[in-house]
Amino acid sequence: MKKALSSVFEMFPDACWSEDTHFVSGDQGVPEWTFSGTDAEDGEVVEERGCDVFTFKDGKIVVKDTFLK
Repeated sequence: MKKALSSVFEMFPDACWSEDTHFVSGDQGVPEWTFSGTDAEDGEVVEERGCDVFTFKDGKIVVKDTFLK
């Protein structure tokens, strides 16, 4: 996670996740969010809706998938 987030902040120094909601059912959890940031290379402002789907086992994350609209 640390490596992945580091690369996001390199590409989008002002990266922000907002408008989040969270759902849990059984062994799965889903946070929904809006990502926004300014591309460090071309200055383009990006805003995307997305979610992560986590599967837990024995108190640990065993699967994490990310989906963007």
